Amino acid sequence: MQQLSLFDTLRRPPTRVPVDPYGPVLQGEPDFVYTLAHPRMAWNRAEIEIHRHENGLWMWSTEWNCDTGGRGYRVGAKWGKFADTREDALFYAACEIEDALRDKPGKEAVLILNWVISLKTNPKALS
Repeated sequence: MQQLSLFDTLRRPPTRVPVDPYGPVLQGEPDFVYTLAHPRMAWNRAEIEIHRHENGLWMWSTEWNCDTGGRGYRVGAKWGKFADTREDALFYAACEIEDALRDKPGKEAVLILNWVISLKTNPKALS
Protein backbone atom coordinates (compact mmCIF):
# COMPACT_ATOMS: atom_id res chain seq x y z
CA MET A 1 0.00 0.00 0.00
CA GLN A 2 1.34 3.40 -0.95
CA GLN A 3 0.93 6.32 1.45
CA LEU A 4 0.64 9.62 -0.41
CA SER A 5 1.63 13.00 1.00
CA LEU A 6 -0.35 16.19 0.47
CA PHE A 7 1.76 17.10 -2.56
CA ASP A 8 1.38 13.62 -4.05
CA THR A 9 -2.33 14.20 -4.51
CA LEU A 10 -1.42 16.46 -7.43
CA ARG A 11 -0.43 13.34 -9.36
CA ARG A 12 -2.78 11.28 -11.43
CA PRO A 13 -2.88 7.64 -10.37
CA PRO A 14 -0.94 5.17 -12.49
CA THR A 15 -2.78 3.25 -15.18
CA ARG A 16 -2.43 -0.48 -14.58
CA VAL A 17 -3.32 -3.12 -17.12
CA PRO A 18 -2.82 -6.87 -16.67
CA VAL A 19 0.70 -8.18 -17.20
CA ASP A 20 1.16 -9.82 -20.59
CA PRO A 21 3.77 -12.56 -20.04
CA TYR A 22 4.51 -12.72 -23.78
CA GLY A 23 4.27 -8.99 -24.41
CA PRO A 24 7.06 -6.79 -25.73
CA VAL A 25 9.76 -4.94 -23.89
CA LEU A 26 11.72 -2.07 -25.37
CA GLN A 27 14.44 -3.25 -27.76
CA GLY A 28 16.18 0.10 -28.21
CA GLU A 29 17.20 2.84 -25.84
CA PRO A 30 14.62 4.31 -23.43
CA ASP A 31 13.77 8.00 -23.60
CA PHE A 32 15.15 8.69 -20.11
CA VAL A 33 17.44 6.76 -17.77
CA TYR A 34 18.19 7.71 -14.18
CA THR A 35 21.08 5.85 -12.57
CA LEU A 36 22.81 5.60 -9.24
CA ALA A 37 26.22 4.28 -10.24
CA HIS A 38 28.20 1.81 -8.21
CA PRO A 39 31.76 3.08 -7.57
CA ARG A 40 33.47 -0.30 -8.05
CA MET A 41 31.12 -2.79 -9.71
CA ALA A 42 30.14 -3.06 -13.38
CA TRP A 43 26.44 -2.66 -12.57
CA ASN A 44 24.56 0.29 -11.13
CA ARG A 45 23.23 0.40 -7.60
CA ALA A 46 19.89 1.48 -9.02
CA GLU A 47 18.37 2.44 -12.35
CA ILE A 48 15.04 3.77 -13.57
CA GLU A 49 14.04 3.69 -17.25
CA ILE A 50 11.24 5.89 -18.57
CA HIS A 51 9.86 5.54 -22.09
CA ARG A 52 6.84 6.88 -23.96
CA HIS A 53 4.59 4.19 -25.36
CA GLU A 54 2.93 4.50 -28.76
CA ASN A 55 -0.40 5.11 -26.98
CA GLY A 56 1.03 8.36 -25.51
CA LEU A 57 1.33 7.09 -21.95
CA TRP A 58 4.69 6.76 -20.17
CA MET A 59 6.07 3.41 -19.00
CA TRP A 60 8.70 2.82 -16.34
CA SER A 61 10.98 0.08 -15.11
CA THR A 62 13.20 -0.24 -12.07
CA GLU A 63 16.34 -2.10 -11.12
CA TRP A 64 18.29 -2.19 -7.87
CA ASN A 65 21.29 -4.10 -6.56
CA CYS A 66 22.31 -3.82 -2.94
CA ASP A 67 23.96 -5.71 -0.14
CA THR A 68 22.75 -9.29 -0.60
CA GLY A 69 20.33 -9.06 -3.52
CA GLY A 70 18.56 -7.14 -6.18
CA ARG A 71 15.95 -7.24 -8.89
CA GLY A 72 14.98 -5.48 -12.06
CA TYR A 73 13.16 -5.62 -15.36
CA ARG A 74 13.32 -3.89 -18.75
CA VAL A 75 10.84 -1.14 -19.58
CA GLY A 76 7.98 -2.39 -21.73
CA ALA A 77 4.25 -2.54 -22.21
CA LYS A 78 4.18 -6.17 -21.03
CA TRP A 79 4.35 -5.06 -17.40
CA GLY A 80 1.20 -2.96 -17.63
CA LYS A 81 2.68 0.05 -15.79
CA PHE A 82 1.70 3.38 -17.36
CA ALA A 83 1.48 7.00 -16.22
CA ASP A 84 -0.01 10.08 -17.87
CA THR A 85 3.19 12.13 -17.68
CA ARG A 86 6.93 11.49 -17.59
CA GLU A 87 7.09 13.11 -14.16
CA ASP A 88 4.41 10.77 -12.83
CA ALA A 89 6.22 7.75 -14.30
CA LEU A 90 9.46 8.76 -12.57
CA PHE A 91 7.60 9.34 -9.33
CA TYR A 92 5.93 5.92 -9.40
CA ALA A 93 9.19 4.20 -10.34
CA ALA A 94 10.88 5.87 -7.35
CA CYS A 95 7.99 4.74 -5.12
CA GLU A 96 8.38 1.18 -6.42
CA ILE A 97 12.05 1.05 -5.40
CA GLU A 98 11.26 2.73 -2.11
CA ASP A 99 8.59 0.14 -1.31
CA ALA A 100 10.94 -2.73 -2.19
CA LEU A 101 13.80 -1.48 -0.02
CA ARG A 102 11.99 0.14 2.87
CA ASP A 103 12.60 -2.76 5.28
CA LYS A 104 15.93 -3.96 3.86
CA PRO A 105 18.91 -3.63 6.17
CA GLY A 106 22.30 -2.49 4.92
CA LYS A 107 24.14 0.64 3.92
CA GLU A 108 23.60 0.14 0.17
CA ALA A 109 19.83 -0.02 0.69
CA VAL A 110 20.02 3.26 2.61
CA LEU A 111 22.02 4.88 -0.23
CA ILE A 112 19.45 3.78 -2.79
CA LEU A 113 16.55 4.93 -0.60
CA ASN A 114 18.14 8.36 -0.20
CA TRP A 115 18.59 8.54 -3.98
CA VAL A 116 14.94 7.74 -4.78
CA ILE A 117 13.72 10.15 -2.11
CA SER A 118 15.87 12.87 -3.69
CA LEU A 119 14.35 12.07 -7.11
CA LYS A 120 10.84 12.37 -5.70
CA THR A 121 11.51 15.67 -3.92
CA ASN A 122 13.74 17.35 -6.54
CA PRO A 123 11.66 19.44 -8.97
CA LYS A 124 14.55 19.45 -11.48
CA ALA A 125 14.55 15.65 -11.66
CA LEU A 126 10.84 15.71 -12.34
CA SER A 127 10.94 18.31 -15.11
